[in-house]
Parts: sequence; structure tokens; C-alpha cells
Amino acid sequence: MIKKAFIAVSAVLIALALAACGGGDPFEVSIYSEQPEITTYQEYLEANPGIPSQGTEPILSAGNDKGVITSRGLEFKDSNGNGKLEPYEDWRLTPRDRAGDLVERMAVEEKLALLNWRSLNLGGEDEGFGIPGLGAGGETEEGTPAAQLAAGNRYALQAPVAPLDVLTYFNNVQGYVERLNWGIPMILSQDPTHDYWFGNEIPDYQYSTWPFMMGLGAINDLGLTKRFGEIVRDELRMSGYHVLLGPQADLATEPRWARIQHLLHADGDIVARHIEVLVKSMQGYDLDKNSVGVDGIITVLKHFPGAGSNQEGMDSHTRAGRYAAFPGGNLEEHLKPFEAAIEKAEVGAIMMAYSIIDPDQTGYEAVGSAYEYQIATELLKNQLGFDGTVVSDHSIATNAAWGVEDLSEPERLAKMLNAGTYQNMPGDNDGWWLTAYEDGLITDETINAAAIRTLELQFKLGLFENPYVNLAEAREFWNPEGKAMQDRMAKGFDAMRKAMVLTENPEVAPYIQLLPITATNPDYVSAVDTNGNNRVDVYFDSPFPDADSGQEKTYAFSSDSQYLEANFVDSIAEADIAIIRINARGGTYFGTQGGVPLDFQSPTRVFDHDSDQYTDETIPNYVDFGGWQFGDWSNGSGAGMVGQGYRSYLGYQESLAAITRAIQAKQANPDLKIILGMTASRPGIIEPFLKDVDGVFIDFAATDRAFLDVVFWQEGAAPKGTLPVEIPSSMESVRNQLEDIPGDTQDPTYEIGYGLEYNTGSGYGN
Repeated sequence: MIKKAFIAVSAVLIALALAACGGGDPFEVSIYSEQPEITTYQEYLEANPGIPSQGTEPILSAGNDKGVITSRGLEFKDSNGNGKLEPYEDWRLTPRDRAGDLVERMAVEEKLALLNWRSLNLGGEDEGFGIPGLGAGGETEEGTPAAQLAAGNRYALQAPVAPLDVLTYFNNVQGYVERLNWGIPMILSQDPTHDYWFGNEIPDYQYSTWPFMMGLGAINDLGLTKRFGEIVRDELRMSGYHVLLGPQADLATEPRWARIQHLLHADGDIVARHIEVLVKSMQGYDLDKNSVGVDGIITVLKHFPGAGSNQEGMDSHTRAGRYAAFPGGNLEEHLKPFEAAIEKAEVGAIMMAYSIIDPDQTGYEAVGSAYEYQIATELLKNQLGFDGTVVSDHSIATNAAWGVEDLSEPERLAKMLNAGTYQNMPGDNDGWWLTAYEDGLITDETINAAAIRTLELQFKLGLFENPYVNLAEAREFWNPEGKAMQDRMAKGFDAMRKAMVLTENPEVAPYIQLLPITATNPDYVSAVDTNGNNRVDVYFDSPFPDADSGQEKTYAFSSDSQYLEANFVDSIAEADIAIIRINARGGTYFGTQGGVPLDFQSPTRVFDHDSDQYTDETIPNYVDFGGWQFGDWSNGSGAGMVGQGYRSYLGYQESLAAITRAIQAKQANPDLKIILGMTASRPGIIEPFLKDVDGVFIDFAATDRAFLDVVFWQEGAAPKGTLPVEIPSSMESVRNQLEDIPGDTQDPTYEIGYGLEYNTGSGYGN
């Protein structure tokens, strides 16, 4: 084992701090304000005697029991098991000092292992939750060998799983690493999940369900954004997670980007205010300590220095979309949310963008942001003052090594680390790191600086004292019949309703508007009744496969709808009002070789970066989205990327068919009123339909139930949103706009900030 000592100024600081603790306030620089709860794995097992032994026996046979040290009437965990209170075990010290002491004791291989962010790969269909922990063969349920944990890997990404199915497993993983050499806890992370769902297909992992992040931008209520952050924090910690790989601080300036719905707004100042609130609420910001709260989660703000201006709306997962474009010279605007998070919220970590920040427009080196010293160190650290951990996006040393393709994997990791990006995500790269070290490509000083900042996360969150989730508290927290869980669910549901934006609402009679539908009002009924039956006949059509409106899974509701006295009919020919929900035309998460159009007609053409223009080659629109159809992210043809799909993908036929059916019905019955609702996963072009429709809503992910509550003004539910992005009127205007400038298409259908309210004067709204 290679081990080299390094002289650390922190050792002197630690000694001074320890001396001060001897007779002063033990909580002066600590993350704690009182004696923290110290919990060992043995104590956790004693408190939970029902845990299956087949999950715990492999753990108890590894390493050694860890005890508790008492000093000056205070308790500390003996993380290395030597019976002595070491500085890194002393919670009275700052997280930075504790991390520095521990790194000084570690071998270089152990420190290098901290620079990997792995994946546990537990999926919802995996068997083994009945044996929660390490299997008898020494492996976790889906191929994370215990040997990798023993080697020092402590950072893992895990897809969401129902919390009560996986908590005991996570606790057992913590027990295993506690018993190893230094007792370093695991950091378990998750991608943003609360706004990540498909239509009405609400996931079964029990998290509260919210609109897209863009829905929060549409509502633009900092109080609600704060509550969202608090709920995300609490739900993740009660699931065993410590880090959110988000939120996204990118500005929504390029309307074609497939991930735009996960952004808050196009305006940098608005995004900055919401990001500050999100980071503080998610991290459980401790005002007295000016730091992350012990019960918080670490946020990994992404994607620095801003990925919202992807060239032509492509995506930098893939080679074709590897550039972020700043033709308007607007990089400073895109930095505002990051500045706010750093200066005002003590953000814990930053994720670098895949993108090459176009060198012709900025002067930066033509390499991915994580590899560029001028971005990761000079801009992020020296100019903006960030001093936390910096992580790469996924697989930049392998699949997405933009600009460094000619380097070997060890050389890529070395360039990344020397640029100032401390952790590579995800992968088993220990061998590559060691090769880079042995070849002299990275120094002990650089490794130590990175290792200290990564370990600081565990100390900031208090995991060295207690990494375990209390199972009894978790069962109460996740009780679907409990008030706490129902309140969380209701908050997200209400946000879906508030985020809806009303953009068209004509009068159907003097002083009576089409929306909301008020089927109990005689004047309203008289105004919309086309067949003289003295009632409002409503037809509903939607591309979403699962309706939660109280009806069976169907495109049209049956007549026993709960919505007032409206009569839902099964044929649009019988309707007075047709409510048509559509998806905006979607892009693909991994991008294509050209920007996917926002209208429903244009083909997707291949873009040639060198000539800066589109070719005549078109990318096929796959309709079978059954699985990943690619392995090489550089993908020469681009066709495989389309097959993977995203949201409504490129196969937008169902949405187009729904609105076409309605327009054809109106041609047969000109008195038919059409209410169009578009779920804006991207700001879709609906200009061609407006002459044939009457009312228009734009939502940012609302279930059918939430959507119809607003349409029918149930329980006072009314549209409260304004557009966080503009809705372009044509693809020509989109092609002519600048990727880094907000709201700059010519003659947009609706501008940023547009939105109507229900007419309170008519007595139908609020």
C-alpha cells in the first residue's frame, strides 16, 4: 500500500482548536449546538431486533465493533476503533478540520477511492429486499461488491425505490462501512425525482409528486419554493439519502432543449432567487452556523457554468450536442444562479456541465467544462469564491470525453482533477486513478485537496456520529394514512393546479367567459348548450394513458363524473365543449444530431457544427421506445438516440391526433367549444391551432385530476401561473433566436410573464 505523508497547516489549526475546546464552548465551531446522538451499528441492531440475520451476518463478520469514547463529559464515536479520541472523531471541530485530519492518516489508494461516485443499481423489481443488506457472497443486491466499499468507495448514486423497501438495506450498508478501517460513512445520492414523472404515471416510491421545476417558476412564489425544498429534504433523508444531484440552475433560454422542463425560468434574476431558497431549504440552512444543517441534504447544483444554452437545443450527453453556445455574449446572466447559491446559501457541491463552452465565443479551451481549468478553478473558485466539492457529470472519462478523446482514461482523469473537478461520476475507476498517480500526472497535494472536500460532506451532515435512519420514525413518516404524508402529497397536487397558465379565455356571452366551466349556472349553460338539452355536454381526450380523475382508464370520461353537473360524453359529436390535453412535442434526453423542432410538422434534421447549418439529412422518428437503442454516446447517425426517447419523445402522433380530431369535429359543429391544454415539457408551438380553439391552458405536468379541477374551478382551484418561458409562434423564429438570450424569438405567441386569471367580476373565479 502506497502511503505518503504531507505537511498540513490544518494540523496546527486542529491543535489550537482542540486546546480551545478544552476550556471553552465545545459548540463554538461545531456543526452541533448540543451533544449529538452517537449511534453505532450494534446499538442500531439492538434497537431493531426484527432485522433478518441473513442481511446482518456478513456485516458483523467484517471489520470490528466500534464503541463510544467519553471525554470531558461528552461522547464521541470511536470511528477507527483504537480507543483514542482522534481529531477527525471530534465533532467539536469544523468539518474541514476533521476531514483534513482524516485525509492525513489515509493511504493514497484510499484517498483516490473517494474520487469515484458509483452506482448501487438497485431497481424496483430487484429481489432481495427481504434480505436487506449484504448478501452471503459479500455483494450488495445488484453488483456493488463489498470489496469496493472496503477499498474506500463511499459515494453512490441510487435510483428511487420505495423507502420502506430499502431503508434497512441502506442502514446495513452504513453498518458495514462503519466497521471498516476509518469508519467513513456512505453518501447515498439521488437524481431529482419529485418532478420527474410521465403524464399521470405517478411512481410507486411514495414521494410527493410536484409539477416540473418550471411549474415552480410559473407560480413564482418563494414561499412555495421553500416548502418544496423542505419536503424534498425530509423525504430524501427519511429514505436514507444524503445528496441531491440537483437542482438545475441552468437558465431556460434555449427552448428546444429536451430538459428545459427541469429548469425554473428564463430570467436569471428570478432563477437566482429561487435557487437561493431551494439550496437553503434543501440543505436545512443553519443561520447561526452559516452552514448546512445536520438534518439537511447536500445539493449538487448543476450544470456549471450553465447548460441552458445548448447549441441548437441539442444535448451535450452526445457528441453532436457537445457545445453550449453563447452567441449573445450572455454568460454572465447564466452565472447569476450559481453566484446566489455560493454567496448566499453556502451550496455544498457543484456539478460541471458536459458541454464545451464554445471557444469562439468565450475564449475557453475546447474541452468539456470539467476539464477546463479556467472554468472549474479560475471562474468557479477564484472568481465566484466556491470552496466546496466539485463533481463531474456522468461518464465524462469514457462516453462523453468531449475535447479529450485522444487522451487515455488515466490522462482524462488527471486533466479533470488538475482542472479542479474533484470527483468522477460514476464508475469503478480506482485503477485509472492509481495509474495517473504512479505516472506522475497528479500530485499528493491535489489529491489531498480533493479528498478533504469530498469527505467534508459526511462531516457536514453529521454522518460520522449517526448515519442510521430511525426505522420507527420512518414508518410513521411514510404512513400513507398519516396526516404528514397526506399533507405533503396535497402540497404537490395543489402546486400542479397553481402552475397552470391560462392564455386564452373568450366570452361565450356578454360578461360570461368560457372558463371556468360552470355547469350549474343557467346563463353559462344557455351560452354553451349547442343541442338544446339544457346541460353542458363535455368530451375529454388526452394522450396520458392513466387518468386519475376518478374515472376508469379511458380517453373519455363516463357520465358519472364528479365535476358538478357537467355530462361527460363518449363521442365528441355529442359535445358542447371538448377538453383536449396534448403534450408539447418532446425532445430526447440524450439528444440527437439536430435540434428537435417545437412544432408538430417539421422533420428533425442533422446539424453540421463545422458549417454551422442544417443538412438535408433527416433523423427518423421512432415510435417503438422499448429500451435503450445505443451504447456509444458519440453515435454517428443520431438515429439510436431518437429511439431512446424522452417525455412524449419524437413520436408526437397521439397529441397531434387528439387536437386534429377536435378540429375536425368543430368543422362539423362550428358551435363546439374547444379547450386546449398543453403540457409544456418544452414550449411547444401551437400557433397553427389557435384559430380553431377557444380556451387554452399551458401546464407544467398536472395530473388529469389536477387539470380538470382548474377547468371546473373545484375548491377554488384557479390558474395562478405566468409563463416562465415564451411560446414561440414558428420554427423559423426559433432557428433565428440566440441560445443564450431569454425570450428573443420574433413575434412569439405568448411572451414570458403572460398569463390570465379567471374573471372574478363574473363570479366564477377567484
